[in-house]
Amino acid sequence: MSAQTLVNHPNHQSLDTCLESLILEVDALISSYLASVDELSKGQRNIAEQAARYHLDTPGQKVRARLCLLACQKLNVNHHDMLILSAVAELMHNASLIHDDIQDRDDIRRGRETVWKKFGTDIAICAGDLLISAAYGMLANLSDSKALPSLISKLSSRTASVINGQCHDIEYKQYPSNSLDVYLDIAKAKSGALLSLPIELALIASGNKQFLDVAVQATQAFAVGYQMVDDLNDIAKDATNHAGAKSLNIVFVLADAGIKSSVNESTALANQYLSEAIRLAKQLPYEIGELLVDYAVRLQGQIVHVIEQ
Repeated sequence: MSAQTLVNHPNHQSLDTCLESLILEVDALISSYLASVDELSKGQRNIAEQAARYHLDTPGQKVRARLCLLACQKLNVNHHDMLILSAVAELMHNASLIHDDIQDRDDIRRGRETVWKKFGTDIAICAGDLLISAAYGMLANLSDSKALPSLISKLSSRTASVINGQCHDIEYKQYPSNSLDVYLDIAKAKSGALLSLPIELALIASGNKQFLDVAVQATQAFAVGYQMVDDLNDIAKDATNHAGAKSLNIVFVLADAGIKSSVNESTALANQYLSEAIRLAKQLPYEIGELLVDYAVRLQGQIVHVIEQ
């Protein structure tokens, strides 16, 4: 499953259509920043910047930017800072995708060759690093300097969480576990961290830190549900990876734990976590979790489609 499936689901009128013009502004801001990086190379060809642009030229649906834009709008974060924070969330996500593709040896991303496949592993690592660097660099232009220490600290902790989750994912492929707790920890760390980041940045910038814990719980529940629905779609594909070992898939985890109806149990768990995400997102102030609720509802609808197939 992809973010595109979430944003463009035909049976729902998208809550985020009004964000399209803002998304274009976020894209322009990122492009401008990368151009400034290229200028620093003083005429020398910056292959990492070209590789990063190659990846960004075939965009996903920018779910994280949308979550941040909506939250910032509802929390009255000023326009300039809203664009920066949304760009930061997108840059971190795309950096993680580039690095993830290297480690998983995936050849295709968004319908064309992955960065490592086209430019080589070394350049892909540099391209991902460049996007991470750009995320931190863009924060320097925030108008509210008093919020910067908390924002930088949050960005750092979420980056560390993604790295930790990826390390556990790699370890799982070498030493598979039938522990549901291990599965949940990996899903929360790998996906939840960068899903909570955009909402957390908006809350910090608007002075609403008291809601950070709820935002984390809501996005972690959503991330787990999202991952489980993705696993249900990819049972055949995930049966073996390139090395012949099982990929991390909730159906396999439960089957290895002795659950006979592992598909049905996975379906029930996905519904459970998505329902929890909806409940928690509705507790966020000023309806900033509205888009997360909409995405979770769409995913629940897709579970039915998976089973019917």
